[in-house]
Amino acid sequence: MRPAGEMDSFLTPAGRIMCPGDSLTDVQALREQIPALDGCIYLNCGTFGPVPSQATDEVVRLLRLIESDGPFNPDVNETVHKVYETARESMSRFVGASSDEIALTRNVSDGINIVATGFDWESGDEVIITDQEHPSGALPWINLSRRYGIKVRMLPLTHNQDETVASLEDLINPKTKLVFLSHVSTRTGYRLPAKRLCDVSHANGVPIMLDGAHAVGQMAVDVKDLGCDFYAGCGHKWILAPQGSGFLYIDREWIDKLKLTWLGWGMTEEYDLPSLSFEAVSEARRFEYATMNWAHFGGLVKSIGVAEELGIENTEARISELATNLKQRLSDIPGIEIESPMEPEISTGLVALSTAGLNHEAPGKWLWDEHRILVAHNAENQWMRLAVAHFLLEEELDRFVECMTELSEAR
Repeated sequence: MRPAGEMDSFLTPAGRIMCPGDSLTDVQALREQIPALDGCIYLNCGTFGPVPSQATDEVVRLLRLIESDGPFNPDVNETVHKVYETARESMSRFVGASSDEIALTRNVSDGINIVATGFDWESGDEVIITDQEHPSGALPWINLSRRYGIKVRMLPLTHNQDETVASLEDLINPKTKLVFLSHVSTRTGYRLPAKRLCDVSHANGVPIMLDGAHAVGQMAVDVKDLGCDFYAGCGHKWILAPQGSGFLYIDREWIDKLKLTWLGWGMTEEYDLPSLSFEAVSEARRFEYATMNWAHFGGLVKSIGVAEELGIENTEARISELATNLKQRLSDIPGIEIESPMEPEISTGLVALSTAGLNHEAPGKWLWDEHRILVAHNAENQWMRLAVAHFLLEEELDRFVECMTELSEAR
């Protein structure tokens, strides 16, 4: 553990920031707000994060409001609009944008598809993606290649940021219409040099979109400082918000230029059926259409509030310390191969392992069935991914290491 005086700050039960020496008390106070942590060791924020009670209670409160007062009650309608407005304001503050540049979505997939279908694609156009994209970050572009004949070019990821930048410089060309990259690799947790990549893209006159699924909530994100044109994120991973609460940042320059694909009630400023005319609002919310699961955005606001009280710098520092220590210990266990970068400056809380050397059919299932340790594991290719979140205790990671050592010794 980091010496007293250097440890990160976390919430106390009263909500004030603790001094550095009280780190264990700080983490325990946060954990008391997350019921799911009582029954397991939760190493899977990379899929879904456990939700604090404040967020769940807010979702229930808002749903009860409709149940008791009726959905078309004028007061309820005002509350609904206020929830949306507050969610946009909270998220814009969290990522350094203006609220009119934020569209609320269900998830990152929504945001990617909005942008992917918002360009006028022609045969021969090119888009650049990495070779480690999540299916949701690859399928929209593959679909466009089938529909319009565009070319999807792959940027190979290594654990060297200079090589990543050089690879983009080599791939980008006059046919490149868009660059789409993950801010953090979903495969290894490698932290891409996003700001430098945005600079390269813009120097070549090409817009760039970042997938922030594994960045927002575990590290500081400032979209204006990064310089990206589009940024998609979700609440249900590292922000610890309810599922179905995501966002899409669209730089103001692109709000009116990006074409609309899905249209519906709520996104127009003017609409006239007899003349078959409409005018969409000149804000990012023009990409919000029809009725959304508004109560979950109320939960998102509460989860962002918890994250802001903790301080994203504190969260990022604790995650880095825990993950770095864990990787060092796991690397000493025979049969385990670390696939994530070891250097803290290019790492995040995602830790990927190859478990093939353990000669165990399903170590992920064994961890859950026998020890109630929750990880992401693909038994077919023996790949395991851990999400080392700020709410974890050192003794929980000790227990995980003990279990992996047990599997190694049983080979």
